[in-house]
Amino acid sequence: MDRRRGREGGYSMAWWAVIFAFVLLPLMSLAIDITRLLFVRTDLQTSVDAACEAAALAGDARVFNATGQPRIDLALGSRYAAQAFGASAAEAGIVGYSAALTGLALISPTEVACAARAVVTPLIPYSPGLEVRVQAQARMRFLEREP
Repeated sequence: MDRRRGREGGYSMAWWAVIFAFVLLPLMSLAIDITRLLFVRTDLQTSVDAACEAAALAGDARVFNATGQPRIDLALGSRYAAQAFGASAAEAGIVGYSAALTGLALISPTEVACAARAVVTPLIPYSPGLEVRVQAQARMRFLEREP
């Protein structure tokens, strides 16, 4: 009996190698990818919030001087938003995702909506990229002077 046990000593190691290769490694990489996905969503939301706030700062001075009504200049706002988004999403290459500001629209003359998306490169080769989409809204704020 001791002879048989001696011959089967490495048998369980083969099973553990198969389980490790086909079960544990994919689960570990999935856990890492999900953690990265949550980080990217938070980072992307921060970037789109900054872009939307920057766009809301782009007041149309010509219209305000002529009529006294506050209004967002969408062309100027899109430039402000692109600059703020680019500055906020600067570490995208380090983390391993590609981010883009996909939409900027006026909801009202003093309110703007922004949208962005990011594609996260997974750790498992030949896997499809994981996509994250976020949205934000911002309202133009201004102070009236006291007489």
